[in-house]
Amino acid sequence: MASPYSTQPNLPVVVTRDEPSMPAEATGTLFVLASGFGIGALVMLFGFLFLIGIGQVGHPTTSGPAAQSAATAPAAPGPAPNPAPNTAGRAVPETTGQAPAPASPGTPKAPTAQ
Repeated sequence: MASPYSTQPNLPVVVTRDEPSMPAEATGTLFVLASGFGIGALVMLFGFLFLIGIGQVGHPTTSGPAAQSAATAPAAPGPAPNPAPNTAGRAVPETTGQAPAPASPGTPKAPTAQ
């Protein structure tokens, strides 16, 4: 039994009966029929593109208050919103630039870089 994954060797196709070839007139008819479907599809495509394209033609192109209705007019801006409160607390403590007092008077000062 042959494996379903094995391929069969490419053998030439042999037609044992005498079958006449397709006449040229029939071939031409099929070509015209197929090209007619292709041309028809292109006509439909370009027809729809044309109809979609002219959908904007004929509408007023002027802009401004005279051409706008109340429904399409932009709304007036309102007041600025209040800033959000900082609920996270202070990230860095506020200082006056002075070092804190030592815990006891006998504690030596920290060395400074020179």
